[in-house]
Amino acid sequence: MSILSRLRVAGIALALFGLSGCFFMMSGTISSNSGSVGTNTPVSASSTDWGILYLMIPNGLTQTANTQLVGQCPTGRISNVATQLTVRDFFVAQMYTVSATGNCH
Repeated sequence: MSILSRLRVAGIALALFGLSGCFFMMSGTISSNSGSVGTNTPVSASSTDWGILYLMIPNGLTQTANTQLVGQCPTGRISNVATQLTVRDFFVAQMYTVSATGNCH
């Protein structure tokens, strides 16, 4: 195999390795159930930010999603809240997303 062919194969392999990170996703969920009775209106919100090399992790994603939830509920009373953190890895950068759902009373 010539050097040019080897460099071409190595370049393709490196490109495929870099693109493979776009499909790696981690997530975790926290939920609570208060068991309240009455009329419930579902509300949902999400907040997204970027990090680099897992060293720079964004702050305030959960607070932003919670503020958006409360802003959708005139009474400010929300129950049965479920919060999910999703991290998508793009080789060097990571996209962090917090999604929250609940019931407005």
